[in-house]
Amino acid sequence: MFINLSNLRKPKLILFFRIVLVFLLGIVALSAEEIKQPNPSVVPKKDSSVTSDQSKPIQNPSPDQNPIPNPNSNANPFTNLFEREDNQRPMEIFNQVYEHRLMIRTGWGIGKLSPAILNETGPAWFQNSLFRQMSEPGAPLSIPYKPAKDLGLNSQFFDIRYGYKNKYEIQFAEDTSLGVYSRDLPASNNFISPRTDSYWASSFEGNRLLRFEGVSQHLRFSYTHPITKILMVGPSVNFHRYTERNNISYGSYSTSRPEATVPNKVTWSIGGDANAEYSMKGILPGVYAKLKLKDWWEIRGRLELLDRKGNFSVLGSQIIQEVYNDGTSNLTGVVPAYGGKVRDKGTILNLETSFQYCRFSLDIGMIRQDVKRNYDTYLGDTIGNVPRTDYSSRSVGIGFSEMSTSIKHTVTEFYIMPGVSFYYDEDKIY
Repeated sequence: MFINLSNLRKPKLILFFRIVLVFLLGIVALSAEEIKQPNPSVVPKKDSSVTSDQSKPIQNPSPDQNPIPNPNSNANPFTNLFEREDNQRPMEIFNQVYEHRLMIRTGWGIGKLSPAILNETGPAWFQNSLFRQMSEPGAPLSIPYKPAKDLGLNSQFFDIRYGYKNKYEIQFAEDTSLGVYSRDLPASNNFISPRTDSYWASSFEGNRLLRFEGVSQHLRFSYTHPITKILMVGPSVNFHRYTERNNISYGSYSTSRPEATVPNKVTWSIGGDANAEYSMKGILPGVYAKLKLKDWWEIRGRLELLDRKGNFSVLGSQIIQEVYNDGTSNLTGVVPAYGGKVRDKGTILNLETSFQYCRFSLDIGMIRQDVKRNYDTYLGDTIGNVPRTDYSSRSVGIGFSEMSTSIKHTVTEFYIMPGVSFYYDEDKIY
């Protein structure tokens, strides 16, 4: 039942070291090509410097200043990047002129979600039904047979960032993800209960996700150092907040046999509504890289190690109908109430390509979150007057099942974000 959590960290560390190794190999390759190239002449920053150059006589360029093109240069694409005229200036200022930039972006995206709130239901309900046998002998088992599928996402993005000399950057970003469901793609878990001495075998839907909303807020501080004229790499730190709101409904179904104390009784959950809310925060270290392919085209990548923790709570209502052998029935309400401490660990990977025209930009990218959710504390129960042996509840007392394992939570989002920038230096604002 208990697992070694240290084994969960190994894939994350291997992924992290692989990406760092790729960065290092790329840096070595780019640096080697840069050494082979002659140092380009410094281009004046402003038009005012052109006047002083007009008085100088025109001289024939030396052979060193105009090297003969190497016919084999096309064999190495990095060589072509360095030899292009638009890459003869470093990336240390914006638009080759401005030292300050303020950028505002907003956009939309689509993606896929594998929510932890559903992924934990199958194994947790099964183990909890085993635990119930000790306190409530004869209670039906809940065996999952149909796990929840990945769900669609609609996303909204917004960020504002300030950059100085294209090296230092402060960014505030917010990402809101909303789950998309349909009749053909329900967000639910299905269970079966085998036949016992007191109950017939049954099948039922145990948990249905009615709504998912995840909001990620990031306050990032980044520094990128010029490795070559087209590549900048550096560290970043992210002060991260995350809130998750799940609207869920529980189900259950059982039929007692004639040999039972109350024979031929049908107990099923006809509906319910519970809110499961998570609130977490953490400080995320990361690596940030920028690659300039042209003055108007840039590729950016960021990898962050995710570690956030906080609180969760589940509170709602569940309506249960009991139908007896004589045809009478009654409706009874029960209250699921749970809470405790929760922690997410994993990685956040962001890759995007950026196209710029004057002050306007268009960014197309991808965000991938790979998360393992753990419960440090899990307490609660379902409170009501219906006999507990007649229906399956979320948890029983202390959630040993929820605390004994890690649950997968993955989000993949593809987005498009138009933006506008405002530039400033000692002469003017553009």
